[in-house]
Amino acid sequence: MVQGLAKELKLRSSTPKITLETIYFGGGTPSILTEKALDFLIETIKTYYNVSTSAEITLEANPDDINTEKSISWRRSGINRLSIGIQTFNDKNLKTLNRSHNANQALKSIEWVRKAGFHNISADLMFALPDSNDAVLKADLKTLISLDLPHLSIYGLTIEEKTVFGRWKTQNKRVFPSEIDYERNYRMVHDILTQHNYEHYEISSFTKKKKFSRHNTSYWLQNSYLGIGPGAHSFDGEYRSQNIGNNQLYLKNLDFGHFQQTSEALSLTEKMNEYIMLRLRTCFGLDFVLFKKKFNRDIKSEHFKLIDQICSEGLAFLEKNKLKLTFDGFLISDEICTHLFYPMP
Repeated sequence: MVQGLAKELKLRSSTPKITLETIYFGGGTPSILTEKALDFLIETIKTYYNVSTSAEITLEANPDDINTEKSISWRRSGINRLSIGIQTFNDKNLKTLNRSHNANQALKSIEWVRKAGFHNISADLMFALPDSNDAVLKADLKTLISLDLPHLSIYGLTIEEKTVFGRWKTQNKRVFPSEIDYERNYRMVHDILTQHNYEHYEISSFTKKKKFSRHNTSYWLQNSYLGIGPGAHSFDGEYRSQNIGNNQLYLKNLDFGHFQQTSEALSLTEKMNEYIMLRLRTCFGLDFVLFKKKFNRDIKSEHFKLIDQICSEGLAFLEKNKLKLTFDGFLISDEICTHLFYPMP
């Protein structure tokens, strides 16, 4: 797979070379890679692309993959940001989630990476878990706050039908939170973290001292990105493409010197609606001036009544010609965006 990724990186390089501002090793468990494999991939990237000297290079890591030696090797490889999948500090809930680590390993992992010199660290936490309760979530947040990490990604568990959790829910094998529980938990996360100086800058993201995830922010600002690997998505401003998801077929195609992907051109309406959806999920907001410049549409005038209504209801506010959602707006952001969307031709 590592050799396959290197082949795709070479095939998709361009002249003149693209300058990369962020690199993200994720979408799986890249923390299992050996130092040699990670070094090889980073060297391949640097060979075929210009990597900015200030590039943010993130590695997703599981706590059970982290130790002193690995942490030092990641620093040596050029990784300068870690995203650690903690999920919860409750051992019972970790077992329910089928995670390999325990709470103690999660805490030790933070200690080890800090000793290795990592300061730009993000942790993932989940709420609305089966068989959980408010006390467990409060304890998780208290522990997380005590670690004083610059970035947190906090997600509510969503139940998909054809999964273990989906079957448990159908068979009533676990107690799953209701929509009311979900909203209460999400509000608890927001209230507690903002009281401890975290900025809720995106629906699922919190930061201290403006330590945004530059990589994810790039998606939300609709910048171009290149996805490498099976099932990876790319976007060049006009076209969205996706690599073939089957590992064996992905590698077989690369053996023959090509990669297989599906591609679709985004219509003007799709671009406008994506802009609305992505900007409103962040603190950056929907910029009326930029929207008019990009799409030649005056969204503020065209949706004046709706914008006035959601602002008067405390779901949004206007600031420097931008529409931004409040926390209550975040709770129903999908619904708000649906009303703001332009109809497909």
